[in-house]
Amino acid sequence: MLQSPSPTKETGRHLAVLLEDIPHVRLLNTGEATHTRGGRLDLTLVSSDLAADAIWQVHPTLTSDHFATLTSLPVAPPVPPHPPPRWNIRRVDWSRFQASLDEWWADYQPPDNLHQQERDLTVAIQTAATTAIPMCAPSRRHRTDWWYYNNEVREHNHRVNLHRKLYKKHPNPNNRRLLQEVVARARQVSLRAKEDKWLEWCTTFSQHTSLGQMLRNVRTASGAAPPRPAAHPHPQQEAERLATIFTSRGSSDQLSLHTRCTQQQLQPHRDEAVREAMEVADMTDRPFSIQELQQAKRRGRDTETGADGVPYSMLARAGPAGDAALLATLNASWTAGLISTAAPPLLSSSTWRRHSNWPAPTPSSKHL
Repeated sequence: MLQSPSPTKETGRHLAVLLEDIPHVRLLNTGEATHTRGGRLDLTLVSSDLAADAIWQVHPTLTSDHFATLTSLPVAPPVPPHPPPRWNIRRVDWSRFQASLDEWWADYQPPDNLHQQERDLTVAIQTAATTAIPMCAPSRRHRTDWWYYNNEVREHNHRVNLHRKLYKKHPNPNNRRLLQEVVARARQVSLRAKEDKWLEWCTTFSQHTSLGQMLRNVRTASGAAPPRPAAHPHPQQEAERLATIFTSRGSSDQLSLHTRCTQQQLQPHRDEAVREAMEVADMTDRPFSIQELQQAKRRGRDTETGADGVPYSMLARAGPAGDAALLATLNASWTAGLISTAAPPLLSSSTWRRHSNWPAPTPSSKHL
């Protein structure tokens, strides 16, 4: 071992000195052998911040020619971040929501800065939503019974829900006793399903099963969230490869020499046609009207919230004040020639970019 005083362990002592000289790294091995015949090194290295209270020991059970080592680190598990709060749209008071927007819009003077005007509108809708809509309780991120859930468990859970509704509607001793029996039966079914699933896993264990697979099964059985596999082992490299393939296939270099020469000859005529089309006034080249805004509003089911947490239902029920504020922001964007780089529902972004409308050529256009 590294700590052996034997003069024949010069290589091990040299390695120990090198490891001890590495900054911010500590070797936890105490000198106890981890191999049945010696000559093998099973080293445990940790950072200096964790080495103070770390406990290292050799497990007495021999599973191969190596003894397992146990390392205990006093590290608190990371606290997962709470999901962002969401409004419960099913319990909204739309009258109060519209009244809050009316009160804000009555005293509001739109600034000349489009960014500030957009932020003011977003904050006003969020404030009105906080006033008129209760927050949803944070939900669980996963079901703890997903790893053993089957049709039998589903059926008994359904029976429990039915009898709970029955007892809630008719609270009497008979229904209560019946509910207790159904719940007890459902628990027995769940325990049996857990045991059967665990035994099924155990039959797959062998000397070739990795310790990581065992730990993943134990973690799953303890109710922890299942690991989410990555979409690709190397996402950045894969994205660059696909982008390179796309650009190479769409490049003009793929065209024949005759086609490229024809494009170069037609390019001045096409540019001139685009400039002429830009100078022609169109009947739609005017600010948006309130009727167009009403027609553009979504109908039917609500959508998921965007980055600002505002779904389309809030815009559809914003009332006259909300429509006027949204229309003013859209027309300011149209006048300035800027569009938001963010996704709907609102122009909810502090990043705006210059936008130019270019007419798309049609088969009837000249010089195509």
